[in-house]
Amino acid sequence: MTEDIYCHENGLQHINLIDDEGFSALFVVNTPIFDNSGVAHGVEHMVFRRSTAFPQAETLFQLTSLTDAKINASTCANKTYFHCQSQCSYTFMLAIKYLLNGLFAPTFDAEDLRCEIYGGDNKGVIYQELIGIEQANNKESQSRQKSETNAFSYGGMSHLIGDLSLNDLLAFHQYYYQASNITLVTANANVEKIAHLIDLLPTQTEQSTRVKIAVAKHRKQSLSRGQSSGQSSGQSDVKSDASVSVQHNEDNEHQQQKYPPAINKLISVYYRWLHDPYYQEIQDYKEIDNTKKRLTPHQETLPVDTQHYLVPALMDLSTQLVNDIETNTVYVNKPTKPSSLPTLFTQLCQQAKRMSQGYATDQHNALWLTHIETTDEVIANITSYIISAYPDFLAPRCQGFCYATQALTIEKSAYLAIYSAFDVSPDNRLKELPDCLVRLSQDEHFIGMSLALAKIKYCRAYQLDNIELNSQVNNNQVMQVTATDISTYLQSLASRA
Repeated sequence: MTEDIYCHENGLQHINLIDDEGFSALFVVNTPIFDNSGVAHGVEHMVFRRSTAFPQAETLFQLTSLTDAKINASTCANKTYFHCQSQCSYTFMLAIKYLLNGLFAPTFDAEDLRCEIYGGDNKGVIYQELIGIEQANNKESQSRQKSETNAFSYGGMSHLIGDLSLNDLLAFHQYYYQASNITLVTANANVEKIAHLIDLLPTQTEQSTRVKIAVAKHRKQSLSRGQSSGQSSGQSDVKSDASVSVQHNEDNEHQQQKYPPAINKLISVYYRWLHDPYYQEIQDYKEIDNTKKRLTPHQETLPVDTQHYLVPALMDLSTQLVNDIETNTVYVNKPTKPSSLPTLFTQLCQQAKRMSQGYATDQHNALWLTHIETTDEVIANITSYIISAYPDFLAPRCQGFCYATQALTIEKSAYLAIYSAFDVSPDNRLKELPDCLVRLSQDEHFIGMSLALAKIKYCRAYQLDNIELNSQVNNNQVMQVTATDISTYLQSLASRA
């Protein structure tokens, strides 16, 4: 394994390792916590929601539903991690583009704050997440432990998260989400292409200047909070051995279960880099040959029918992959691991299997389950990807009525499951499901836009190489599945839901 260290033109330090184990990336943002407001957690979610280049709230979910890309983030005590991985270079670079634009050019507005953080009447993705976590962990016991250890709840607390204002989020982002405060660690990345994506990021506007004024006010408030809690009032020092050690121990405690192995490796590389004096003393970084002419950032536009679209970036990706379907760029040796049902639904899954209707709910979660016939395994998997990308299906999540929702096959494709986690109204979500499936079955345009990507994702997940792929085509499988086939299968699912 080899490593190279770069510094991009905007000041972003970048470590790239070569290990021939697929593509992965980790952005580490130094985000110290001064209170229980959850502001760092709130900014994490807003970064994922919209950006100048990706203005649709559905982008993240469509990208992860229709490709093998895995994109996620987590807020820790002094850092926020954003990470992605893929076995396809095209998909990986799209994920990197999505993250870069979210980190450096996000779009924050009041409606997104109400949907993603808290909007009253139990609405808000983070609010629902915190309610579920606090109840699961026994809120009183957790609060007592926090008080005894004098530590802050870096994810926020449900009764405080609604106090966050748009100005709080803008100020926090403007101060901490600077290239000099972020480190990028990648595996097997094309550094020149990433440099080009950075070069295409929008420049600061007058609005950013106004935000800087708010930052000074925010930092003044943070100063008093930091001093009262015994924490440093200055910006997080990425080279502080004490803070690094505490953070690393905390991360190691949860790493194995929280992050995929590829991301664990990048986290380890990052902390080894922080502890190695050799790397800290490097001043002469490698130059990046980025001679491509700077272009005006492409502003993606929505189709006229905004209820039934596939984000333009995915349509472009679909064209690229279909054109290169015979090359090794698309199909590599290592398969993508199929999704599994979150452990949160283990008990509900057992209940649903015992129920003739195939569904189960509790106070915060809903699960619908149906058996998949062996002959329907391929179409069931492909259909699950398309359901998970459909704007109507994603609406409860994007509008802040649940924390997560997805359709997926489980137990070696024996069942198709549809769940909604930390939901305001789990029973209503199940009642709405049949109508949503019917609407999708009638939307041949969206099915047609999504189908090519869904097929390729299935081939990646089940490691169908070119020879097997051609064999499947000859046997009327995978690549010969039509939009009409998907529509018919959706109608059969709706009749069971």
